[in-house]
Order: sequence, then C-alpha cells, then structure tokens
Amino acid sequence: MGKRTGLAHDVVIAGMPATDGQDARAAFVEAMSRAVTGVTVVTTAGEAGRMGLTVSAMCSVSADPPMLLVCINQRNPLADAIHRHRVFAVNVLRADQRRVAEVFAGRPRWGAPYDFTVATWETAVTGSPLLAGAVARFDCVLEAMHEAGTHRIFLGRVVSSSVNPGTPLVYARRGYGELLAFPRESQATVLPPLHFIEDEEDHLEDWE
Repeated sequence: MGKRTGLAHDVVIAGMPATDGQDARAAFVEAMSRAVTGVTVVTTAGEAGRMGLTVSAMCSVSADPPMLLVCINQRNPLADAIHRHRVFAVNVLRADQRRVAEVFAGRPRWGAPYDFTVATWETAVTGSPLLAGAVARFDCVLEAMHEAGTHRIFLGRVVSSSVNPGTPLVYARRGYGELLAFPRESQATVLPPLHFIEDEEDHLEDWE
C-alpha cells in the first residue's frame, strides 16, 4: 500500500503507489512531465473556422498506410472542430518557434492567444493550415475517433508529409529545449546535456 508523508503538501514516496485519486493524478502528471516529447501545433479549417492548438501527445501509428494519432482534451473547441471538419494537420515545431507554441497553448507572453498572425501559414490539400518552416508537417483525413478519459484520440490517415531544415523544439519538465546530437566515438569533445528552459507556467494542454 502507498504511504503519505504527513508533509504540508501531498507527496508520494518514491517507488510507492499512490492510494487516493488526487495523489494518483498528481503522481501521474509529474511522472509524465519527465517524458521528453516533440511540440506540435494541430490545426484544422472548415465551416467551424480556422483553429489550432499546441499538442505534445502525437505519435506515429503506421507507415503502410501512413497514419498518426493526436490526443486532444474534449473541452477544447478544436476537438469538436476536427470531428466536424474530418480533417486536420500536424505541424512539428522548429526550435526557434517557441513563441508559436506559447500562442497556441493559450499562454502568449504578449499578444493574443490562438492568433494565426504570429506566423506564416500555407494551406494543405485538405484545407488545414500548415506552418511555414515547421520541421515536419502532416496533412490528415480523420480515420477514426475514440474517447478516453478527458481526451479524444484522433486517428488520422496522412495524405501528405513534408519536411524542412532545422532542429525540432522539445518539451519536458514543463520547459522547452533543443536537441543536441551525441558526439561520435572519434570526437573527444563532450557535448553538454540537453538543456531546458524551465517555466512553471508553460504547461501544454495535453495533461491539464
């Protein structure tokens, strides 16, 4: 059984399972914050308008045929918009596109949230917005949708993929970072570890 420490703040002893719902949720969110992910802006456009959201819960499903999935909170208007439009795009952000991530997470340091004027966009075959300069872009047709807890899982059939030069933006420990390649064995220089700019207010939507 899990144990409570008796401290002012609920803390789960390392290695021990949480016993109540609040402890279990807090432990899960904190543990997931250690998982390094890419940062994407998922977009759609159609009769419900043009919408976008910063999302870290994206992964490949299949290469034959090309398919991927994204997870979006059911409370976010983008979830209903994708269901209605039946199309969406996934834009994998470049390391210097942090401001785009902040704007579409709804927490810009200046300017309006969810403002498409923060960047330059192109229009995909499906009509979804594609971010100029994103290191990878996937144009998708909605294949299936599943509800799981607080989120909807959107399975997309990829109709078009493209890449651009650059290093991807990454996210962990509630901060953004940039990847550094490991040195080759023949190189004597040791590169510094992955560095994250931590900001307690930079919570991506996925685990809210």
